[in-house]
Order: sequence, then structure tokens, then C-alpha cells
Amino acid sequence: MWRPLSPQSPDEQLRLGARARAVGGLAICGASAALALAQLTVMDLRRFAAANAVSSRGRWILLGDLLLGALLGLAFALWTWRRARQEDPTEALSRRARLAAPLMLAATVPGLWRMDPWGDSLTVAVLLGVVVVAAEPLFRLRYGARTGEEPRGWAALAARIPERWRRRGPLLIAVALACAYAGYFIFLTLRSHAKFNTYNWDLGQLDNQFYNALHGRPFRCTPLIREGNWSELRNHAEFSVFALLPFYALHPAASTLLVLQCLLLGAAAIPLYRFAARRLPPALALLVVGGYLVYPPMHGAQLFDFHFQPVAAAFLLAAIDCFDARKMRWFWFFWLLAIGCREDVSMGTAILGVALVLSGVRVREGAAVAVASAVYFVLMRFVIMPAVGPWGFADLYKQLFPPGESSFVGVLKTLATNPLFALRTLISTDKLRYALQILAPVAFLPLRRWSLAASIIPGAVLTFLTTEYGPTLDIGYQYGCDFVPYVFPAVALALAAYRADPQGGLVKARAAGATFALASLLATAVWGAFPPRQTYHSSYGFINWAPPTPQERRRLAALEAGMKLVPHDAVLAASDRELSHVSNRIECWNLAVGTQGADYIIYTHIDPIPPDRDQVMRALASGWVSIFDTPEIGVLKRPGL
Repeated sequence: MWRPLSPQSPDEQLRLGARARAVGGLAICGASAALALAQLTVMDLRRFAAANAVSSRGRWILLGDLLLGALLGLAFALWTWRRARQEDPTEALSRRARLAAPLMLAATVPGLWRMDPWGDSLTVAVLLGVVVVAAEPLFRLRYGARTGEEPRGWAALAARIPERWRRRGPLLIAVALACAYAGYFIFLTLRSHAKFNTYNWDLGQLDNQFYNALHGRPFRCTPLIREGNWSELRNHAEFSVFALLPFYALHPAASTLLVLQCLLLGAAAIPLYRFAARRLPPALALLVVGGYLVYPPMHGAQLFDFHFQPVAAAFLLAAIDCFDARKMRWFWFFWLLAIGCREDVSMGTAILGVALVLSGVRVREGAAVAVASAVYFVLMRFVIMPAVGPWGFADLYKQLFPPGESSFVGVLKTLATNPLFALRTLISTDKLRYALQILAPVAFLPLRRWSLAASIIPGAVLTFLTTEYGPTLDIGYQYGCDFVPYVFPAVALALAAYRADPQGGLVKARAAGATFALASLLATAVWGAFPPRQTYHSSYGFINWAPPTPQERRRLAALEAGMKLVPHDAVLAASDRELSHVSNRIECWNLAVGTQGADYIIYTHIDPIPPDRDQVMRALASGWVSIFDTPEIGVLKRPGL
């Protein structure tokens, strides 16, 4: 005769639920891990991830691997249940399931890694953001399951290291990582330069500005403005040119600027480590440094010519470290170098000073930084630079201009009087994609505390507020470095805040650190320059990192031979990709905007940009004489010279 089941106690029901969750979780982890491995065998994983393209047989294989993985997860659950002797089987199952929890996301990794990172960048950015957001709760489950364990694995190994090496070793590792980064990018950037992947905009222009400054002609950049001394000051106040001149003077050429940029960005990892290590264990501090060195927006800036945003980022990280260490003389030194890179850098340091005041951290020093930065910005942007001439980059904010105005003052008027309209300009798919490319690689850590969210404001003003200008929303350009010096100290502060939380702070910090590591690795695998790849998106196109081809070697040799026919004091007009190789002279003009007043023209026959081609045809039609011609490079001389 049928008997009703005896009612279960609430505790027993909870235990049954815990067992069911643990078994189900292990099955999902097994299925996800197996599917991840199976996806790696798909012939064209990129098409599969983007268009679900796989043969019928291949799909059945994937389904079979998925089922096999789930069965292995269930088998592991059964094995755990039967082997649990010294602890409660339910607790053992739950603990194993929590330890394995991050494997639930394994199946998303191969497809994300193989999707088209540039052709479908918005989708990739959104998916990366979703994976990062989902990962941290899973890592919290994992690290929560290990609370109270004895040190083992890496922790046990670290405990055996002598105290002297434990104290100094992490800093030495940070220095080694900085050197490796600098060496890696010096090699890549010099190879890219030799392959004519550098441009008039902007390496040639800045090289010419350095060369003119070296010869007593300050703020003169003839590829951009064919005027006298100080004329370039109307665009940017780059006074730190003079601080870097002694290094440039060792070898006055564009290649020196590329090397300097690599060295500065690499060396900036050291003050970042020092800042992080004051509040984090060495392993977490090194993790912050690792995330910095593999940060894709920094790679884009690194591989696109030479610019002062990356240089300013390096000086700012040094300044922040000195401020944190209360070495105020050194702070003001690096602050001067940083704001001397560009006038808009001081806007970011003013925001930093205000944030320090509002947070109550060293209010007097923060107020001094804010006031000094604001005064410098106002004087430079609204008094000194306009006195030289009209601002050349006003159109970056043209949608924010009030009717009848086209100046930065007009932009400020719009922001002050019509904030809703300004917010409307922020709503676009390009800005969403860019925001995710900036913040997902750092696991959104700067947004975890209101006090740290200010770290994204300086970069946001210089990128998100721009309108109808693609480069400021492209991590292949230099503008991503406007975020770097503020975001990574904010990452260290966010991790430190988690560690200080009395409610499971250690678990939260470890989970956030693991999520940060995962986000950094996925982001650099998708958009970064690590590991080396055949091509990389940078600025106007894609860089091919293969060794120079025979044609590229002939082109470089022909350029050098042609330049021997051009007197160094002559006025030279050069084509786009040749200009950065010959810009170390007083007069070097951008061929694309005309040849009036030039003595010589040097140009390429290999895929010239249309304006360059048109100017050469006009010069030949007006009687310019060819004095050197190869299939790669040609040189023309003005008639009657």
C-alpha cells in the first residue's frame, strides 16, 4: 500500500538543494571546459564564432564533447561524494563546485579570442564586457571556498623564499618587465618605421619640431605650418620638447623619438609598481603592472608614431608615485614635465587635485595641484595660445559649438548651459564600443568606487566629448593614453579598498584581481600587441610585422640615395610616408598641401596618397626636373634652381 513520504526537515531540504546546485555546477563546468577544448579543433573558428558556420558533422562532434564534459563533471561529483570521509559529503561537493566555478565561462573564451577584433569591434567589446562582469562572482565563489586553507602552491613556494629576496624580488621583476616591454616595442616600432608604416601625421611633424627646436627655432613645425618660430604653439603647448632635446640631440632623427617613447612607457611601470606596492601585496602589485603593460589602448598609442600623450602618461605616473610617497619636490618636477607635454594635460591634473580635496586626502596639497593646474590651463588655452593664432583642432568639438562660435570657449558655454545636449552627443555606438575597450580590460575596477570614478574624467573629456572625429574613439591612435595614468592607480586603489573591507575583503580582492588578470589577458589577446601577430590595427590601417620585404628594402635604399642629391638647407616637400624619414631638417614640407616655395620634391611611386600624386603631376606639368627616379622613389628639382 502506498505511503506518503515523510516530510523532510528544513535543514535536509537545504542540504538537498546544496547538493543539487553543486552537482549541476560541476556538470556545467565540465561541459563548458570540454566545449572550449572542442572549439579549438574547429577548422575556421572565426567563422564559427561570428556566423555559426560549421559542418553538420562538426556540430554533432561539438554536442558529443559537450555531453561528454557534462558526464565527466557528474562523474567527478560522484567521485567526490564517495571519497568524502573526513568531511560532510555535501560540504565536499559544494566546495569542489565553488572551486571549479570560473570554468563555467571557459566555452566563451575560444570564440571571443577568434572573433574579428576590428571588423566587429563593438560586438567583441560588448561580449568581453559581459564575460568580465560574469567572471567576478564566479571567482568570489572560488576564493571563498579556500578561506582558512594552509598556504599551498605558489603561496607555499613564496613562503620559502628568503626574506631579502621577498622584499626586493618583486621590484626587480617589475624592472625586468619594464625592460622587456621597452625592448619588445623598440624592435616592433623600428621595424614598422623601416617598413614605411610611419607618417607625416604625426611622426614627421614632431621630428621636424624637435629638429627646429634643436637649432634654436622653438615651436616651428614646417610640415604642419609653414611659418616662423612659435607658430605651432597655436595648436599645442608642447614645452617638454626642450626637456627631451638632450636625448634627441644624441641622434637627431625620428627613430630616436620612437625609442624614447618605448623607454618612457616601459619605465613608467616602475613608479606604478611602487604606488601599488604601498597598499597591496607584491603579487597583486605586479598584477597591476602586468595589466598596464598588456593594455591594448597603450599598444595602439605605442605603435602609432610618436605623440606627447604617451609621454605625458609616463611623467604623470612618476608624479603620482612621488605625490603618494610625499616627495613633493620630485612631484612638482614630474608635474611640470607632464603638463609641458600638452596644454590639456593640466586639465587632468586639475581634476586630480579636485578629487583629492573632495575625498579629504591631503587637502592642501590637492588644492595646490588643482589651482596650479587650472591657472596654467586657463592662461595657456585662453590667453597665450590664441595670441599666436587660431586653434587648429577646434573641429573636434564642432557639435558642441553654440551658433556663431567655433572656439573652445564656445564648447565650455555649451557644457555649462546645455548639459542635456552635451549628454546626447555621448550616446553613440562608437562611444559605447570605445568605453568598453578602455574599461573592460581593467575589469571596470575604477568604477567600483565613486571616489575612483574621477579617474576616467580626464580621458573622457578629451575623447568622449569629441564629435564626428573617429581617431579620438579608436584605440589604434594615441588618445587612449589620456586614460592610462589615472586608470591604473585607480585599479590599485580599488583592489586595496576590497582588501580593507571587513566583510570578506581578502576574498573580494582575490576575485577582483583574478578578474582583472582574465580581462587583461583576453583584451590583449583580442586587441593588443601581445602575443606577436601577423598584422595589428594602428591608426590609418594595419601594420604588417613581417620583416621588410625586398621592395621595402629597395624603397628605403632609394630614399637614402635620393636624399644625397638634396642640399640640407634646401626647402624639401616630401610625400606622406617618406616625410618621417627625412623630416630632420629645418624646412621639410608636406607635399600634399602644395609645393609653392619648395626647392625639391621627394615622393614615392608605391601607392601614393591621392594629394601627393596630384602635386607631383602638377609639378611635372609646370616644368620641375626629375633628377632621380627608381621604381620606388623619385626626386624633382624646381626649374631654374
